[in-house]
Amino acid sequence: APGPGPRWPPGAPTSWTDWAFLIYCAGVVLWAAWFVAGAVRLSLRVRGGVPVEGERRAAIEALAREQRLPMPRRIVECRWARTPFVVGVVRPALVLPMGWALDGKVVLHELLHLKYRDVWAGWLTTALRCLHWCNPFLWFVFDKMGNDRESLCDQRVLERLEGEERRDYGRCLLAMADDRAMRTPGATTMANGARAVKARIEAIARFKRFPQGMGLVSGCIVFALSLSLVAGVPVPAEGEETTVRASQEIEMAPELVAETLVLASQNRATTVAGALDAYGKGEYHRFYDGIYDELLCWTICAPQEDLPAVLERWEQDRGRAAYGWRTGPVFRGLTSDGGDGYLCQVFWFRDMRFKSDDDPRWPEEDEPWPVEYLCHTVRVRPDGDYWTVEKLAETSAVLEEGWYSEHQLYGPVTWSGEAEGISVELSHTTTTTTGAGPLRLASLRDYQEENGLQDILYPSAPDPEAPLPDSTFSSVWSSILLCMENQGDTTRYPLQIHAQPVWDDPEIQVGGSVLSGGFSWGSSTKAFRSEAAFTYEGVFSLEPGEVIQNQCDGGGAEGALSDDMRHFVGPDGYQVTLTLDLEKSVAIPLTPRYTTPDGGTFTLDGEEGPQ
Repeated sequence: APGPGPRWPPGAPTSWTDWAFLIYCAGVVLWAAWFVAGAVRLSLRVRGGVPVEGERRAAIEALAREQRLPMPRRIVECRWARTPFVVGVVRPALVLPMGWALDGKVVLHELLHLKYRDVWAGWLTTALRCLHWCNPFLWFVFDKMGNDRESLCDQRVLERLEGEERRDYGRCLLAMADDRAMRTPGATTMANGARAVKARIEAIARFKRFPQGMGLVSGCIVFALSLSLVAGVPVPAEGEETTVRASQEIEMAPELVAETLVLASQNRATTVAGALDAYGKGEYHRFYDGIYDELLCWTICAPQEDLPAVLERWEQDRGRAAYGWRTGPVFRGLTSDGGDGYLCQVFWFRDMRFKSDDDPRWPEEDEPWPVEYLCHTVRVRPDGDYWTVEKLAETSAVLEEGWYSEHQLYGPVTWSGEAEGISVELSHTTTTTTGAGPLRLASLRDYQEENGLQDILYPSAPDPEAPLPDSTFSSVWSSILLCMENQGDTTRYPLQIHAQPVWDDPEIQVGGSVLSGGFSWGSSTKAFRSEAAFTYEGVFSLEPGEVIQNQCDGGGAEGALSDDMRHFVGPDGYQVTLTLDLEKSVAIPLTPRYTTPDGGTFTLDGEEGPQ
């Protein structure tokens, strides 16, 4: 027996529904016949065209090679053609008006139609018109689809043109405003009616190049919109002590994910500080119900090819515990990576939590509250006109002496060497911030013990939680970590050390005096004076086997700082001289290595240190 579904009436129509079905089918056939007949008629007329040869064909072939676009099977001239167009699916042809002065921009438009198979799309729309011949609203939609294809082709043309050529392209469109739109299926043309041409010219005036990687963004948007079909809400394991954000208890809104991805693609980080700011605020927003702000921050500074992984990480991350890093970000040790990029440490902080005041680590009344830190050692790299951030290592530990203790933590690059039984380590640890400083600084208990100097570097005014992709650094505080060990069996005193920072760029010199930074161009030497590093001198006494660590601070500045990165990037090395017994001076050769704040190491491009 035949299955359920619409069936052809077995005899003559007996009801109004039978008649309606027959009329609908007849309409489909008639419209299909009409469109096919029009396409056949157009094909026959094109066959009668004059093939284009010689210099004109060579010019079109050269344009196709230059733009890496496919060539049509045939190029013909027809007397009846008003504007150039592409026709045909199996054997596409480019039709030019007879005697038309060749315009590369118009030909480029038609070749792009060919590349993106817009003729096929036109036939698909025609088939839908036949099936929905009785629905004028859908015909209106199909007209809009055709106009949108032309507008998208305009966008693709403009992305391949520059300056005055774009304005010339708009004038070409304007000249076609009076041409009648071609509605024959299987043909594309720049002329699609006066009203549509007017809208396209207005779009050209508002033209903005799509960011690089927009196709990948579109793919991520499609993936995000599909998540709601397969993703559930994460549930903590039984007995697990965790606090879940309120926003994680509701289902993700795919349309907000798509909107966030588009917003991020249009506001990618244009400065090193902007990329670090977005990265740092992404970690902050993980724990303040800002799941879409978190996604926005991460994607603003992510390489375009990493967007699928970023989206997947964000989706998996929505169920994590909410006791997060409530203060930050702070950036530390900005140093060249040896190429066009930089290494940096990104810090976040939070008060240490205790189950009860019986914990032996519970601070006494006058002691600072211990502070935990999380540090990502990252690489900031250029990506065309933008900057991206890549995590290289992750470190976390407790600062027992509180927020304002002299944190004896290593920077991302440490130089070490030994001479006369004295080993030395130097690590660039200059601190920078963006905006108004770290977010939620007042949430730290130890913040109550602030003093004026730290308040300059870490102002209490709240920073906007939105990422600042175009920002510059708003504060800088130069410092180095100095470690010395007496490996001999005798006391060394007096032991004087002189550490001079050096740069590969001969224009950069140490500013100011010993133990202080400068912040200006020298009027006589024309040498750039760095704010990030300073010359250090100190006198010590070292017992046999004794190790000392000093966090040595230089100068600082905050406010409207320069956008020149040379103010903030640490040196490419140090020259260290030891003076023993006030007489003998010895130079210590230093070897650099990549380090995490706890003194651990990581590799970069397979290397353990700068080469």
